[in-house]
Amino acid sequence: MWRWIAWGLGGLSALALLALGGAYASRDNLIRYTLNPQDSFALLPAPFAPEYTRSDAWAVLPQGALKKADVFFINPTLYFSGEHWNAPIDAAVVDERIKTIVAPLYAAPFATSANLFIPRYRQAAPYTFMSAGEDGRKARELAYRDVGAAFDNFLSTRNDGRPFIIAGYGQGALYGLRLLAEMPKGAKKRLVAAYLIEAALPVDTIGAMAPGVPLCAAPDLTGCIVAWHSSKQGGRGDMATQNALVWRPGGGFDVTRGRALACVNPLTWTISGRAGGPDMNRGAAELSLGSPAGVNIIYSATGADCWNGLLFTDIDSDPVFFWTGPRYQDLFPSKINPFFADIRANVQQRIESYLAQASLPVPPNSGDLDPGDK
Repeated sequence: MWRWIAWGLGGLSALALLALGGAYASRDNLIRYTLNPQDSFALLPAPFAPEYTRSDAWAVLPQGALKKADVFFINPTLYFSGEHWNAPIDAAVVDERIKTIVAPLYAAPFATSANLFIPRYRQAAPYTFMSAGEDGRKARELAYRDVGAAFDNFLSTRNDGRPFIIAGYGQGALYGLRLLAEMPKGAKKRLVAAYLIEAALPVDTIGAMAPGVPLCAAPDLTGCIVAWHSSKQGGRGDMATQNALVWRPGGGFDVTRGRALACVNPLTWTISGRAGGPDMNRGAAELSLGSPAGVNIIYSATGADCWNGLLFTDIDSDPVFFWTGPRYQDLFPSKINPFFADIRANVQQRIESYLAQASLPVPPNSGDLDPGDK
């Protein structure tokens, strides 16, 4: 009898292992199904819109004495649900992730040298980046409307004429590019740089949407764009290079297929294709709840090489959400920021370069107003 029971338990265990193995192998399809809101964008009511004149519409505002420059930071995808097409503005879990993940790991390199502004916005839910459907496009447009409204409030009532940085990760980088396209000319003169990180942004789209704002070709240039989308040798890069949706100049969306992607190397800060070795890496940061700063620094953690539009690194992506699947893991922020200290040093360098240029005497005949400032 006991033998039959043992055989039965063994058979059940084998079936359970097979089921788990099948689920693991098909986890891309499972996560895509799980995060699909099912109902259309029109049938699911949009969450309440934020009012950026109120301080509670901002996840982070500067505290204490102000620095000489600001950073407008647009957070990556932190909402992991298929309940809505856009995250509710009062989602406590998003606020907690801004506090415990974004602020110490991604925003801190900018906040060292600049006043940090992080708006709450109705970010597009993950499924919108897994499908090219119309519902997902509408969700991105709604998210951008929030970001654009927050940026307008930032410029009109909070920035006070200081030079500023736009920083965006993941879907935040996508919205950052459109901010550059729609930014008033007068404000564009105060742009230190835009850091549009971990997003697939074609070079021709950047040129068409943000003319006069080139890619940063040197570490001290200002008024330019830093952009990259990282991968690892052997990793899946087809989402970025083939199927990612980006803004179409004039409205709508295009796919990245067949188009050269922007890549500024965060170790050399050039677009020449020159590789940087691990010895150039000033320090990666890894989330650590036990550390006072919330992160641990790992020195010489990775090299960086721009190739075929992707930034190849030596670090495996380790998404903050465990069950993402190999195809979709790049849609979510990682527990490791490979270029934490490199970004921190470069932000300081560009701000100092901007301030030094601003202190130079104004050349003759350059005091006329730009038509866009009138």
